[in-house]
Amino acid sequence: MKTIQELYGEVIASDEQKKAFVEAMKADKLEDFLKAHGCEATREEVQEFIDAKAAEDAPIELSDDELKYVAGGSFVDSVECSHKSNTCNCSNSCIRDCC
Repeated sequence: MKTIQELYGEVIASDEQKKAFVEAMKADKLEDFLKAHGCEATREEVQEFIDAKAAEDAPIELSDDELKYVAGGSFVDSVECSHKSNTCNCSNSCIRDCC
């Protein structure tokens, strides 16, 4: 008998298998799909496996401090800037607002 992991590998490798799996889930015929593919897992075991895979693939959440440095420019806490005889002590809006 196949494990859930083995069946998962087969399903992921084949567009036809993916479609059949999704259709079985929608039609509430997952048990039939599993039996037809030689897997004795229960619906609950499959759901736990799917949830675990989704958690592994979930994006890593960034902290607020890390988000300051995400693409799209730079972050400046506080700088002295002067442009066109304009001097200001400004924050991350420095470049846009006063320079």
